[in-house]
Amino acid sequence: MVLEALDKIRDAEDNVEKMRQNAKDELNVYEQKKADDFKKKQEESQEKVKMLLRELETQKNEQLQKEKDILLSEAKIQNQDFREKYEKNKESIIDHVIERVKKIYGSQ
Repeated sequence: MVLEALDKIRDAEDNVEKMRQNAKDELNVYEQKKADDFKKKQEESQEKVKMLLRELETQKNEQLQKEKDILLSEAKIQNQDFREKYEKNKESIIDHVIERVKKIYGSQ
């Protein structure tokens, strides 16, 4: 009877050990699954950040290109205005210089 009780205790201890090992294995599987999920979400998040940065960079480049085009257009217009003013005033300035020379040196 005592031997039977000892056998039952040993069987119970073996069962407890098997259950403990099964629980440990299940916990390891669960932990690995969660680690894999976290890694996947982290990679997805990093990819989203990269995509947003690329979009932002594209927007900034487009904005800079527009500003550059506007500045070039304004510079071209300003340059044309200067040329027109120069051409418009060139003759009068030359005439003015000639008149001053005539006054200073007399017309000969």
